[in-house]
Amino acid sequence: MRNSQFFIDAITGTQDYIYSLKKEDSFSFYPSNNGLTKYGEKLELGFSNYALKLYFMLGIWKQLENSEKENWKNYINSFQSDIANFPKNSFIDKVILESYNEFNFLNFSKEITRKILNTTGKFNFEIKNTRLKKAINAETKQSISTLWEVGSSNNLMLENLYTSNNQLFQYLDSLNWQTPWTSGAQFSSLCVYSTTQKFNYEEDLMNFITKKANYETGSYFSKMPNSSREVINGAMKVISGLDWLEREIHYPEKLIDFCLANEPIHEGCDVVDFIYVLYKCSQQTKYRKDEVNKLLNDQAKVLRELFRPNEGGFSYFRNKSQTHYYGVEITTGENSADIHGTLLCIWAIMMILDSNELLDTNYNIIKP
Repeated sequence: MRNSQFFIDAITGTQDYIYSLKKEDSFSFYPSNNGLTKYGEKLELGFSNYALKLYFMLGIWKQLENSEKENWKNYINSFQSDIANFPKNSFIDKVILESYNEFNFLNFSKEITRKILNTTGKFNFEIKNTRLKKAINAETKQSISTLWEVGSSNNLMLENLYTSNNQLFQYLDSLNWQTPWTSGAQFSSLCVYSTTQKFNYEEDLMNFITKKANYETGSYFSKMPNSSREVINGAMKVISGLDWLEREIHYPEKLIDFCLANEPIHEGCDVVDFIYVLYKCSQQTKYRKDEVNKLLNDQAKVLRELFRPNEGGFSYFRNKSQTHYYGVEITTGENSADIHGTLLCIWAIMMILDSNELLDTNYNIIKP
């Protein structure tokens, strides 16, 4: 397999980059070594989760002393909070709340404009409180899934907001399934909670998503999205939920056909979503396997463009670090590696190697 040496070298060289991001006195990590904003320096929970996922994937986790493992798990669990307007025992980094509550005239003006436009009935912009709730939900899902990945769990069970079938279906129906990238992410969160928090949503979730499965593309939506990017990235979110439920993709061969006909744009998240969809489909079926592997291998070009050999990590964007974390500005976008881009690219590389049956058994592939 061509590119295999680059993949292997990138994996083995990443460890030192992750260590370079570690704060000295805690289990917290910086998002990048360059261009940090004040919130990039202060946020802790999300980047600790990213680092723990990387430790797990790279096999570093199993080398740690048991006491260090326990202390790290306790650190993540220390972020569970009971704060009004969020589900009880959510994982909340108070720096996110600080960022969203900080007054900024430009952002204030934009928020007022969104609210006014929403009253016309022609627009449906997300207001700040909605964005904040989604950010907290995303951090909560990430924290729970990270702990679960390393054989642990959250100390306090998350509050179940949907205690009946009707409540669950009403919530899922309220999402915009013409944009499955965002609605699929909410579906995926519920799948994680169903599995890890024993909410027992599984059959209801499967009954709902089966009705969204599209035979022509293999993706999940109510109406054909405007872009192939939305089709594939939306499928990725739904499939990640099915992965947690240990359920099969409805039409993997159709989705393989669609992916092979629609290569992704060259951006970190899009490339990795694309790789994940093809990887999971090809785990379920050998359909067009050689073509799938060839296209997966071809993504090495994109991943090389994101690699920063002088640092040993990857940037989220080409020549630019990740600038935001759930709506919070964390860097000024320097030409530098970052922890988010590194996590995604290492995960992508491992999926490509595994699809080619070349992944070292010391490494682990995570569930998103």
